[in-house]
Amino acid sequence: MLTIVVDAMGGDNAPACVVEGAVEALRESANRFELLLIGQEDKVTPLLQQHDLGSLNLRFVHAPEVITMEDVPAIAVKSKQESSLVKGLKLCKAKEADAFVSAGNTGAMMAASLFVLGRLPGVLRPTIYAYFPRLGEGLTNIVDVGANVDCKPENLVQFAEMLTIYQRYAASIDNPTVGLLNIGEEEGKGPEYLKQTWNLLKEAAGENKINFIGNVEGHDILAGKATIVVCDGLVGNTILKFGESIPHFLGALYKPALEKLVVSGQLDQAAAALAGKAFKEIFEPFDVEKFGGVPFLGVDGISIVGHGRSSSRAIKNMIYMAEHMIEQRVNERIAAMLS
Repeated sequence: MLTIVVDAMGGDNAPACVVEGAVEALRESANRFELLLIGQEDKVTPLLQQHDLGSLNLRFVHAPEVITMEDVPAIAVKSKQESSLVKGLKLCKAKEADAFVSAGNTGAMMAASLFVLGRLPGVLRPTIYAYFPRLGEGLTNIVDVGANVDCKPENLVQFAEMLTIYQRYAASIDNPTVGLLNIGEEEGKGPEYLKQTWNLLKEAAGENKINFIGNVEGHDILAGKATIVVCDGLVGNTILKFGESIPHFLGALYKPALEKLVVSGQLDQAAAALAGKAFKEIFEPFDVEKFGGVPFLGVDGISIVGHGRSSSRAIKNMIYMAEHMIEQRVNERIAAMLS
């Protein structure tokens, strides 16, 4: 039976939503894995007592310290060795657990995953990606989105290779396609490091490691021209934060406009309800909680981080993602490709 450690203290809504998500996952999955809930006993135990745990495969591990969103990642990881985040990853390193999931500080998660778990053989730099909606079926991932701001061409190529493995085996995409984000589609565009990256991606395609389709531009992301869009972490994180603002921005415009139509008599309540339902469906593709979180690709273990605002549903889906990555042997396949 797989054992997954869940950080009870990670996220804006922790520990309540984490406890709820862990219990939901076990009940919904009919106890097919074991969960180790790790956190501060005085805050987590009262919440567990509110649930009828019965025969659920749930154990609690006390961790007296917490790494907060305000902590400096590298300093916190070194100074808070008894935190739920560090202690949970150490359980994975000691082979007492198979995966770790948290909605806590992303920078600290990356730092701790590197310090505690280390890198897979052949990996230059671990990376993190993000989900983006696209026209039509499927999904688009952008990599890197903040873990690596200053990237060399060989780093970007490895990101594409690792994410290709993930999409193929964990996301069930038969033929992932890789596009290099640039200022134009033509070969030879962009600064020197992107020209070098283009050549290395072409070589990787020749070795059948990836399916490289060339340069892509910003307008190609939501159009779904490639399933994988490669860029450095500065560009990727900027796109990610902008993308996260779109639903909120449009929602802020939509609600007062709809209310104005109702008040003026141009729209009745029934029509307004239908319009609201349609608007909600339009933004369903922006719902990242259905994935739960994202794994750090390239670390020697399963370490999955979710958004700080994660709900119990997102926590539950992060647990399922961890289980799926283990079953699909994603890390083993990445190591084999890069060996």
